[in-house]
Amino acid sequence: MSVTISVRVDEDVKNEIEAMGYKPGEYVRRILIAELKKERGREALSWLREHRLKSKGIPSEELIRADRDSR
Repeated sequence: MSVTISVRVDEDVKNEIEAMGYKPGEYVRRILIAELKKERGREALSWLREHRLKSKGIPSEELIRADRDSR
């Protein structure tokens, strides 16, 4: 199910969108979807930063090297 959202813009903005070959409604829809994806990504990154495990002070490169050397 879809809903209608109205946006009021200057005539110049509408003309520019149409000059680029887009219908204004489709252009606004694409922009909204792209911005929602960006926001979800920012929220996910923020969550990951808050919930990541703290290292014990040993760089991961050293842990990997030690693991490889033990084989």
